[in-house]
Amino acid sequence: MRALALLLVLACAVSIPVARAVPSDLLVVSPEPAAAPWWRRAKWAPRSTRVQGVAIKRLHPDWCAAEAFSRDLLSEALLELQPSGSFDGYVFLVEGSFDGRGKPQIAFVGAYRRCSGEQGLYFAIVEPQRERPRMRFLVEVPEPGSAIATIGREPDGTLAVWWCDQCDNGVRVEYSRETLGFFVAGPATRR
Repeated sequence: MRALALLLVLACAVSIPVARAVPSDLLVVSPEPAAAPWWRRAKWAPRSTRVQGVAIKRLHPDWCAAEAFSRDLLSEALLELQPSGSFDGYVFLVEGSFDGRGKPQIAFVGAYRRCSGEQGLYFAIVEPQRERPRMRFLVEVPEPGSAIATIGREPDGTLAVWWCDQCDNGVRVEYSRETLGFFVAGPATRR
């Protein structure tokens, strides 16, 4: 009987970390200033070493951790602030051929942490391949004053990235046939 009780105690002790599989400190939201929106009071503590199936060192060699935003990730992290869990209208990943070559690519946003401690938001375009995804483009925004970034499309179909929620702080990302690369082409159309 004692052995069974000891096993139950050990099983409970081992299962406690499992019960906390959704890390409560992945996104820390300060209660003050209460009048500021959550995304201005929040700070990510990224810890993943792979995002969208890509090793973070493939995205940037100086990164130690990153997170790719998704509705599920935000719903889990912000359950207390947004009980409905609704992030309808938020776009964190777009698939397409953004350079016109017809090869599938994914564009996504998230939060990163450099090994030096710098943190911020990022936008990446990756071309999935069997052996190793091809990194096509990366924009880092260190300490942006916001904990959210979203992706959209401009009226002409080019990509747009906004570095906050419900704001006009966005940039256009275009492809140059001359340089054969992506670049930030200026401000995005106001939302």
